[in-house]
Amino acid sequence: MDRAVIVGTFEFIGFSLCKHLLEQGCEIDGIHYNKEKEDALINEKRLAIGRNANFYEKNYSSWINSKREIVKNDVIFIDIYDLYIKNELASLREKELIEEFLIKNLDEFKDLQVKIAFLLPIQWLKDISRTHSRLEDAIDILRENNISVSCFYLPVIYGPWQPKEFSFHQALANIKRVKINEREWIHDAIFIEDLICFLSNCSDKLLGESCLLMSSVTGHWQKCADYLSLDYNNNWDSPDLAKGKVIEKAIVCSVKYSEGLEKQRSHILSIEIPDGL
Repeated sequence: MDRAVIVGTFEFIGFSLCKHLLEQGCEIDGIHYNKEKEDALINEKRLAIGRNANFYEKNYSSWINSKREIVKNDVIFIDIYDLYIKNELASLREKELIEEFLIKNLDEFKDLQVKIAFLLPIQWLKDISRTHSRLEDAIDILRENNISVSCFYLPVIYGPWQPKEFSFHQALANIKRVKINEREWIHDAIFIEDLICFLSNCSDKLLGESCLLMSSVTGHWQKCADYLSLDYNNNWDSPDLAKGKVIEKAIVCSVKYSEGLEKQRSHILSIEIPDGL
C-alpha cells in the first residue's frame, strides 16, 4: 500500500495505524475529527509523528465539504470505534459522511479501485437493525456497486495511547476509582500492536468482508483485568451477536498480556498527563 486516508487520525486506533503506516513509508492523508473538546494529547501525538513529508493533516469539516483528491488504489480507513467508546459519535456527522463522501464519490471509488475499511465497535453486532442502519445501508450500496468495503468489529483494544474511558488505562494511571464504562466490551481484548499489524498486512488484499476480530488468547480481557486487580462481575454473560453475518478472525497475540499492559504503563509514565486524564 502506497497511500491511505485515515479518518480519525488522532484517535487511539487511527493514530496507531497512522504512525505504523508512516514508518512503512506510506503516504497518509490524516483527517482529524472536529470536537467540542479537543483531545488533550493531540500535541503529543503530533510530536510523535514529527515532521513527516508523507503526512498531510486535514480538518474533518473542511475535508468533508471540499473537493477531495482520491487516488487510484487508495485505502480509506474510517475509525468509528473510538468515537463510540468516548460517546462522541456526533463528531462523525454520519449523514454528511454518507451523502457528501460515500455516495457522492461512488463512481470515483469504483473507477479508481478504492478500498474502504470501517473500524467498528463489536457492540454494533448485537443489533444489525440498530439506529446506525443508515451507515449499513450505505455500505450495502457501495458493495452492490462492486466497491470493496470491509467492516472490522473490535472488542477492547489496549496498549499505548488507550484513552481514559477504558478501565485498563485508569488502573495503570493509578486513578483511585476505576470505572468500567458500559461501552467497554469485557468479553475479549486485543493488544493494539497486534491489531495494527493485522490491518496493515491485510490492507492490500481487503476483500470487502465483515469480520469479527477476536484474540487468540481465551479470556484475554479477564486475564488483563485480573493482572490489574480490577473488580468486575464474573457472571456477566457475553451478549448474543449476529455472528452469522460476519467472519470470525483470530488475531495472534505477539506478547503476553502482562507485557502489553506494562508497555501501556510505561507509555503513560513517559508523557505529561494533563489534569483529568
